[in-house]
Amino acid sequence: MEQETFWTLLRDLPHWEFELFLIFIFDVLIGLIIWPLFQRFTKHHKDDDDKLEALEKRIEQLEKR
Repeated sequence: MEQETFWTLLRDLPHWEFELFLIFIFDVLIGLIIWPLFQRFTKHHKDDDDKLEALEKRIEQLEKR
């Protein structure tokens, strides 16, 4: 069995094709699945922050009276 070194892998085309395939699978496909969930999570927290800010302004207005 041939010993693999950095230089042999650097010049090996099938190795690069496999690396690109893995990059596509893990970065693109998983990103397409996780990104909408992340956006929904951040939107939920942004809405909570906006509601809290509006409530704080309302309390300030009531205290000024």
